[in-house]
Amino acid sequence: MWTRRRIAPILTIAAAVVVVVIGVSGAALLTHTAVELGRFARADARRATFIHAAGQPLVPGVSVRAVDLAGTLARLKYVETRASPTGPGQFRRTSGAWDIALRSDGEPRNTGPGGGNAQGPDRLRLELRGDRIARVLRNNQPLSGTALEGEVLTGAGERSGEDFRPVRLAEVPMTVLRAFLAAEDHRFYEHRGLDLRGLVRAAWANARAGRVKQGGSTITQQLVKNRLLTPRRTFLRKLDEAWLATVIDWRYPKERILEGYLNEIYLGQRGPLSIRGVGAAARAFFGKEVHQLTLAEGALLAGITRAPNSYSPTTNPGRARERRDAVLARMRELGWINETDQKTAAAHPVRVRSTPPPGQTAPYFTDLVQEELEQRFGDEPALETRGVHVVTSLDVALQRFAEAAVARGLDRLETRYSRLRRSELGDKLQAALIALDPATGHVRALAGGRDYIASQFNRATLGHRQPGSAFKPFVYAAALAVRASSDENNRVLTAASLVDDTPIVRNVDGKPWSPRNYEDRYEGRVSVRRALVASLNAATLRVADAVGLDQVVATAQALGIDSHLDTVPAVTLGAFEVTPLELARAYLPFANGGLSPRGAATLTAIHTADGTSLDPGGEAAKTVLSPAGAYLMTSLLGGVIDSGTATAARGIAPAGTLAGKTGTTNDARDAWFVGYAPNLLAIVWVGFDDAHAHGLSGAEAALPIWMDFMRQALDAYPASPFPVPSGITFADIDTTNGKLANRYCPAVARETFLAGTEPPVCTDHGGPVDQVVDWWRRFRNWIRGR
Repeated sequence: MWTRRRIAPILTIAAAVVVVVIGVSGAALLTHTAVELGRFARADARRATFIHAAGQPLVPGVSVRAVDLAGTLARLKYVETRASPTGPGQFRRTSGAWDIALRSDGEPRNTGPGGGNAQGPDRLRLELRGDRIARVLRNNQPLSGTALEGEVLTGAGERSGEDFRPVRLAEVPMTVLRAFLAAEDHRFYEHRGLDLRGLVRAAWANARAGRVKQGGSTITQQLVKNRLLTPRRTFLRKLDEAWLATVIDWRYPKERILEGYLNEIYLGQRGPLSIRGVGAAARAFFGKEVHQLTLAEGALLAGITRAPNSYSPTTNPGRARERRDAVLARMRELGWINETDQKTAAAHPVRVRSTPPPGQTAPYFTDLVQEELEQRFGDEPALETRGVHVVTSLDVALQRFAEAAVARGLDRLETRYSRLRRSELGDKLQAALIALDPATGHVRALAGGRDYIASQFNRATLGHRQPGSAFKPFVYAAALAVRASSDENNRVLTAASLVDDTPIVRNVDGKPWSPRNYEDRYEGRVSVRRALVASLNAATLRVADAVGLDQVVATAQALGIDSHLDTVPAVTLGAFEVTPLELARAYLPFANGGLSPRGAATLTAIHTADGTSLDPGGEAAKTVLSPAGAYLMTSLLGGVIDSGTATAARGIAPAGTLAGKTGTTNDARDAWFVGYAPNLLAIVWVGFDDAHAHGLSGAEAALPIWMDFMRQALDAYPASPFPVPSGITFADIDTTNGKLANRYCPAVARETFLAGTEPPVCTDHGGPVDQVVDWWRRFRNWIRGR
């Protein structure tokens, strides 16, 4: 028989086991909760890290029409007024001036002397001449220039395959907020993460309907599910969701949770991309910013959250309208709108874009930003603090020009050449365009393909293709900088030096190799300038022979080519692979006076919520050419546009403003054009992803797209001719022999030289008697002049 004495130890052990189990369970629960709270905080910080474009530059010469200043201000939530602005966030425009009352968080940056006090002014005036800014004043004090705050592009928490554009809660209209609360959780501000009344009500409604008619999940639960949990519908997962929702509601203010929900909610699919958050949805469905949404549009978005693809306004406008009207009715029932507002909103037809643009601007560019942030910070906690703002180099106007130029250019090519048309989106002809700031090397615009929805592969940064003739400037940069050992007088090669352009054969690995000129045309004895301007293969190979292949490769690598280069003759004609971004950055020293920018291509500044600035990374630019050497190369590449393979571009800018080089591979698989003005460099590549030959040259395929882009860019931001640095001289030469011309030379042209490299005077024309007569004439004129 059991006695109290026997039972006591058993009870003690049982109690101890219970205590241990409770303790272990409690510790496990606390550990699990701490881990999940940490994950939630990191996700919250990433989602609340805003990536901005560069602020719109406002400097004399800028065309307010071309950059669409009115559209920029509207996207930044400025309101246009007829009278003079009286409060922050307002602007007025007249035929002769724009007046902008700046918000405290949108203060422009002074880019020159004439700034104000440390606090900064709140009024900006742009005086115009036609549609161009003539003078910039801040609080009536003149400035050399300034810039607006940058537009939000995306968030650092963007996931692969997402269309995401974060918004702040303050940006969302109250009617839109109430629409989501009415549709999903009208007691959001009353419960503590779990709504027991809502659960009971939903269970009763579903039981009566015999199907799932209402959901019992709160907004907090949905946020937890989206950020932390798997989509599996099990009892344990639901229990975990309920517990974490309670903890999150205890840990964070309601406003923070609601903002996170509005940025996290899934609102449909566009091809392979998920529309994530109301910011992306506003752009995708309506082409608007979130602050511009109407009651009807907000109710539509709120209504489709239950089943975004089933209620998609694009594919099922009828069902989407039913859900919208149900949300409006619920808002009326809750007293959040009146009957008139309900009827007015319900009367609006469901109109959405049939082919909506991405919710974020420049998706290929923002992918590159995400990569650079990952490379710069990795697992460091720098971006795990809420409220970080990443400022990038993207110019929104230039980005718009780039995307339009690529789309128009490819359409023109497919219309003109029927052989280029392909029905499958993934097989279509592609293009990439990158625009860089020559001074910094930062990316100002980037189009990595014709359609981000169809293909997220970024050809601008990841596509490795042969540059063809676009590599030749590196051969000439090497040749013009050193003494040519094979020259008969061991003298420096100049732009006026002569070289043979006749068929040439080289022995490569025991086999003959003979590069052919385009269309098998040879010009005989030509100047170095002509060899580059006309892109003559045979002459270029002889120039490379004169300087040495080792020196050619070393020069290309110093200028910025990071891909592997073999010291074989074919390297001079671009028979290796590079990315468009790599090739574009290697041209920068020609455009900026000899500097090779290093470091991040997109990041310009990173600011934390407490005002701390983080280093975006990068090294100081390296000098790889002298300013005079860079100008000499620009002079030669300017000849490509003046009289070479890119003469079609002559009319888009004043003389002396543009330089560039076409590129075509021998098999016509890749077409290129790299060109620049003093304030902007742009590269265009055209080809098929499967490397199928399209049969077009760089001048036929890539140059028209470049011209379209640069015409718009230089209309918005005019450029001046390239300045002439010290160390450059100009002289007339006899084009028949490359020597300094005398009065008897039959063919004379103006040429550019590095000081001290001018050739001797021509002695082939005019005999001794003519020279004596000429000297006597000059002496007599000198005497008379005195």
